[in-house]
Amino acid sequence: MRPHQNGTNRVRKHAPEFLRVTLAALLAIWAAHSLNARAETNPTPQNVVGQVAPELKQPAKSLDQAATQKALPDSQLLGHIIERKKQFAKIDALVEHGQLTELPPPSESILGDAGGFRSDLADHGIGFNMLNMTTFANNYLDHDRHKPQAYSGERPTYSSNLLVGFTYDLGRVGLDNGQFIFGVGSYYSSWDEVNPSSKFSFTRIAYYQSLWDKTVEFKIGVLPNDLEFIGPFTGGTLVGGTQGLQAVIPFQVGLSHAPVSSPAANVTLNYGNFYNKFGVQRSISPDGMGPEIDRHAGELDLHVDHAGALYIDELGYKRASAPGTPYAWLRAGYIHNTSQYTQFLSNERSDDNYAGYVLGDYQFYQFDSAIASRGLYAGFTWMTAPEDRNLFDLYYGLRVFAKGPLDSRPFDMVMLEYGYTSYSDDANKKLDTFHVSNADDSKSTTLAYNMRVAAGTYVRAGLSYVEHPAFSPDVKDALNLQASFTLFF
Repeated sequence: MRPHQNGTNRVRKHAPEFLRVTLAALLAIWAAHSLNARAETNPTPQNVVGQVAPELKQPAKSLDQAATQKALPDSQLLGHIIERKKQFAKIDALVEHGQLTELPPPSESILGDAGGFRSDLADHGIGFNMLNMTTFANNYLDHDRHKPQAYSGERPTYSSNLLVGFTYDLGRVGLDNGQFIFGVGSYYSSWDEVNPSSKFSFTRIAYYQSLWDKTVEFKIGVLPNDLEFIGPFTGGTLVGGTQGLQAVIPFQVGLSHAPVSSPAANVTLNYGNFYNKFGVQRSISPDGMGPEIDRHAGELDLHVDHAGALYIDELGYKRASAPGTPYAWLRAGYIHNTSQYTQFLSNERSDDNYAGYVLGDYQFYQFDSAIASRGLYAGFTWMTAPEDRNLFDLYYGLRVFAKGPLDSRPFDMVMLEYGYTSYSDDANKKLDTFHVSNADDSKSTTLAYNMRVAAGTYVRAGLSYVEHPAFSPDVKDALNLQASFTLFF
């Protein structure tokens, strides 16, 4: 078990927050759906279920051209989306700006504009969002389970993330195209030794500004940079799930991510579909998430023991789906961290950690549908970091996925992913001196299915076969059932 910073072992003293958060979310769904059903008019009996598509996120004006084309499968549904977007135009305009990872807007949420709540806020320039993500993993191959737990799913493993956010349109005080962003959250994990729980944190306190029709964008404040860079979620949206079980090298090298945010400043230059995004942030502690979470309101603190500045630059090309134009997103980046990471063999600290990454996703076939995002996709991920101070020194993954594979479920997504992770040779050598069993690498194959159960309600279920699921001790292969439940209110 990982020792606590005061030398004792971390022990949870409270009932699992996962159960309380999940039960509260289910109760909210029951109440909200009855309200939302009255606000949402569907001209056809078609069951609208599935993955978030660009059509659910784009402004209505950009969709009108597709709606006027000849009748295609889902033409009526697209028309309904356009009308819905027009109704919510003022509200959707207040979503958080500047993120590369896309989240469903208020028009695609459980509450919608029930009771006119969001409209009243929008009249004052205020946007509101609430998100709950709950995950579960469990191995179903019969073999001994270690104590303490060695990997996610070796025992039933739960986590739950609850986030609440507000935005304010600064154009109302003379800063056109500016936005103030504020968010708080809490996180629970049953595997507390590796993913420590956090009862309360500031997830976002930031100022966003765009200039010259978004040719330049900048954001400064407290941020989780996993939503600002890389695009580590399958299909480019949060509900797609993380690409690969161990594609964590950027976070290992100090990039901020939920549930730990940190002070940061990001600048984006846009030229057509090309962009270059540069950021500097206070690194996450090189000693792990525990020291970050154990400090009260630590996400607001510029000083963390052994932590320095992290610099990241990403060059990318991103193009949305349109009829006859396939989706494409290629990005490459480099991270340099001046924090003092401990080297495995010398046990000395070094202040020049770094990582590189390249990712790509392309829609190579579009289905005959008015919803242009429906089709077949392929993608890859490659990440690397030095092995003298990072446990994961190489990750690469390949994926194929289909959006809207059936006419009756135009926003579903089914995916097949393969991932390979190399464990550090230096870490292996250090454990060999203590005669501790360990693994050289890990391979995983995942088949998963995503669907939109109802507005703002998403379920992802999958099976992963994992060879060497833990670095140390070297354990038997696992067959993990993975399930996630994501709610946008």
